[in-house]
Amino acid sequence: MLFIRKKALNRLAEPYREPGMLMCYATPQHLHTYSTRALLLVNQEKLVVLFLNLFSTRVVHQSELAIADLQEQKFKSGVGLGAVWSFKVNGSSWRFQIMWTILTLGSMQRDFLTFVETHIID
Repeated sequence: MLFIRKKALNRLAEPYREPGMLMCYATPQHLHTYSTRALLLVNQEKLVVLFLNLFSTRVVHQSELAIADLQEQKFKSGVGLGAVWSFKVNGSSWRFQIMWTILTLGSMQRDFLTFVETHIID
């Protein structure tokens, strides 16, 4: 995908999305990642991580994590134009860099980060 488009990302996330889930486009930064691009879907109960191919046109791997299992969460906002969200699940470290604004996605990124900061972080 030459440009990140909200319609295309919604299409990719549709089979995994539940009502009330917020979504964002992120860059995974942990060791055991399946790709360099990801979609994060979150609600009060779970986090779904969809790893995307190089052009963000296909889901190559999906991971589902219970919010209750997220430990040692850290949320660093204001790192450049984005935020970094990191946590551990069953001994595995996860880390994502998330841009606050991507023009083609509207308020999707900001809504996701605000939800995580107010409802998910311990």
